Amino acid sequence: MEKASRRSDDKAWVPSILVLYDDEEVLASMKSLFRKFPCNFRFFNSMDIALKELRAGDVDVIISELRMRENNGVQFMKEAAAIAPYAKRILVSEVEDKSVLVLALSNGLINHYLHIPWEEFEFIQLISKCVEAKISSSLPSDRDVLYEFEEIPSPPRFQERLNRILSDLDAPVSKIIEEIELNPALVARLLRIANSVYLGIRKRVTSIREAVLFVGTEYIASIVTALEAFHAYSSKVPPRYAGLLEELSVAAVQRAMYTREISAKLNGLDDKYVAHVASLLQDIGIFARVCLRPAAYDEFLRTMDELKIGPREAELKVFGNVAHERISAAILDNWNFPQEIVETVRMHHSEKCSNDYVRIVQIAMLIGRRADGYPFDEALLEIVPVWEARLGLLEQDRIQEIKARS
Repeated sequence: MEKASRRSDDKAWVPSILVLYDDEEVLASMKSLFRKFPCNFRFFNSMDIALKELRAGDVDVIISELRMRENNGVQFMKEAAAIAPYAKRILVSEVEDKSVLVLALSNGLINHYLHIPWEEFEFIQLISKCVEAKISSSLPSDRDVLYEFEEIPSPPRFQERLNRILSDLDAPVSKIIEEIELNPALVARLLRIANSVYLGIRKRVTSIREAVLFVGTEYIASIVTALEAFHAYSSKVPPRYAGLLEELSVAAVQRAMYTREISAKLNGLDDKYVAHVASLLQDIGIFARVCLRPAAYDEFLRTMDELKIGPREAELKVFGNVAHERISAAILDNWNFPQEIVETVRMHHSEKCSNDYVRIVQIAMLIGRRADGYPFDEALLEIVPVWEARLGLLEQDRIQEIKARS
């Protein structure tokens, strides 16, 4: 497991970047390009020596060519990911081998791909983005949160297949439906979710096509990916917790439907997809603990009951001062989800919302459930009824009362 990096507020800290490339001409070009870049670059043309260097110390960003004469870039990234899982990894290539790249991205082996010849400004911006993301997530307390688990499941298989479909811009929506229908258990879960009373549906959904139309084509993929991610854990759940996990997955989709509607009604939102996906997967850390550490979760429930304290206090007592949202964020980062989603999940129980995405997730979380006893920004309580009215979740007389007050 990768050692904890020095803190980003350490004045002596300089980002470390390792480059593997067996073309001396390209290496010379990179050295020239990054000559004045404020990072410690280390260049190698041997995979074995580069891996040895990785094992010897901290590396923040790893860059490798896809196809080299004696080295395989994907194999190198696979070994590099095992040695330094929190390093940001960039694959560069003259040949755009889409199937290989999609597989590497979906499996979390790489974070970015850059085509050769590159634009110098684009390359520098990409390195800067990786370094900034690394700084924001590399504090020791963040890096160690997955150590309590012996094994973390791989990213959902559907995510991998879906990426292949989405890489084909001409692929019809029916292709996504076909992929869902290949998994009968997933079909059953999706239909159960679509017909849940939580979603307030008027007509029973009996087919995947109806479920897709009801949920929305642009969102169905993330919901299915989330359900498959939950299933990756729930396959190991003790029977006593099966009901709890079903409740959590239904609540996740409920939140996601709310975030979708709220995001659609807000102007000026950069990405209407971030809050939706974050709300779906924000509790994956709870899934992990229930399924992979059931004895500890038993203790968590006993602690709440015996000490008469809330879930946050009990969680921090039992799980070594590590909140479940930190676990959720670390898992999604490990699965190569976009940094905006990872950060939104990490902050979804903050007592002061830092951006619109966190605010939307908290509003969706507060509608009906009041955050289940976990922290939230109490300033939002005043606007939650307004959003409940806008989403059509209140009785008509209550809506008139809110309109008159505002």
